[in-house]
Amino acid sequence: MLFWIVAVEDFRSPSHTDEMKKIITIAVLFFSVLGSAQSDPSTYPVATVTTDYCVQLDTNVPLAEFYKIDITPFGFTTFAEAHDQFGRISNNLLTYKVDIDNQRVVLQVHLDRTDVPHDLAWWNDYLDSLCGL
Repeated sequence: MLFWIVAVEDFRSPSHTDEMKKIITIAVLFFSVLGSAQSDPSTYPVATVTTDYCVQLDTNVPLAEFYKIDITPFGFTTFAEAHDQFGRISNNLLTYKVDIDNQRVVLQVHLDRTDVPHDLAWWNDYLDSLCGL
């Protein structure tokens, strides 16, 4: 126990504090770059949406966590307009992020938030249950 107290006291010295700040900064930058490299919406599979806001995931590709949806047919002119509409169908399992400049919405399917893993058919059935909300 004495060793732990000494180690903590020693760790609070200015030189160790500066070292920790550098380590934390490097870790944050590393994970930021890693996260941004994996989050290019142009590489996401496509999901479709009808004028009734019925979303369907592409059944020709494996289930994914992220999908892109073209919202051009809706004619949204502002972020608020699109965000308001897609916010109505967002919930604990589905998150919609509007990218008005590119006229798309990124759908995040929270695969980790169900009691058991589900397949693509289950997710499409679930999305069907939300149509028209």
